Amino acid sequence: MNLPHREPLIFAKEILQQTDEKVQVKCSFPVLPSLAMFIEAAAQCAAAFHTDTEVKMGFLTMASEFKLLGKIREKEYFFEISKESEVGKYKKFSAVALGKVSQLRVVSGNFTLYVEN
Repeated sequence: MNLPHREPLIFAKEILQQTDEKVQVKCSFPVLPSLAMFIEAAAQCAAAFHTDTEVKMGFLTMASEFKLLGKIREKEYFFEISKESEVGKYKKFSAVALGKVSQLRVVSGNFTLYVEN
């Protein structure tokens, strides 16, 4: 993934699975993550949908319905990001974070990115 982020703010580490409509990405956090860190990680994971080498700037414009579904006990999670809709430069996604060890859903929500050409 081609992200302009640097440590310690880059959470998306590796694309595990990828289709045109869904990606699964491994994310690692330096500490037990907060809900805000999960939202940022989900937005970073959306970069997996862009396969070209040119860096595109994306801006999180909305996060909605993000919920903690369980206790945060791990520093690594698998994020499943689904492409929901696209209107011009705006792209809407849904996200679910699963514990790497527990495989339990711990966070879910929706977000919209504005992606520059």
